[in-house]
Amino acid sequence: MIKINRNFRIQLGYIGLGLCIITLLIGFFYLEDKKPIQSWSTHLQFGLSLVLLISLILLFNFNQILFDNREYIANDTKAKLVQKIRFRGVLFNNIAIILFLLIIAIIIISFREITKPFTAFNKPLTVYDSLSLRISATVVLIFLVQILFRVFKYLLRVAAFYNARADAIELDSLSDKLLLKESMDLFTPDKYDISELENSSVFGELLKIIKGK
Repeated sequence: MIKINRNFRIQLGYIGLGLCIITLLIGFFYLEDKKPIQSWSTHLQFGLSLVLLISLILLFNFNQILFDNREYIANDTKAKLVQKIRFRGVLFNNIAIILFLLIIAIIIISFREITKPFTAFNKPLTVYDSLSLRISATVVLIFLVQILFRVFKYLLRVAAFYNARADAIELDSLSDKLLLKESMDLFTPDKYDISELENSSVFGELLKIIKGK
């Protein structure tokens, strides 16, 4: 199996990504009277998508993805225990990153759809109906994003929890001055509250306005 140096692989990924961006800019500003990419030839679309996919694969660090943390294997040394705890933190960090990207994608797609004209049976809706649908969709979008963002913060806190446990075990091995329990209290973010502020939600403010407070 041929192994490629990581730095060289990253350079290839950036080169491919740059070529995709340059192709999109040239296609938009100079080719076919600024027609969208959907109007380009099938071969050009396929080639551009393939180069973009390969570039993203080259840029991605697969060593930071954990498919099997081998939790079923007993820990016979502190180093293995710390490594396993670190892997747990990496796993939750990766899930948080994926969720964050999902939130951004939902926001972009939702606003794109909300700004489009609404139709029913191929007929445009009235201004009142269109405005009602946009307001309803925006409220649902805000509610969904708030839920996903709270889960995102929770996952980051769990990752920090596991990393703090690993730091405490490593510090206990390096220094005899602190007890393991003191190290755990020192590193673990249990004492730091990163929850939502009281009555900070959009719906809470709307209820205040409705109640006249």
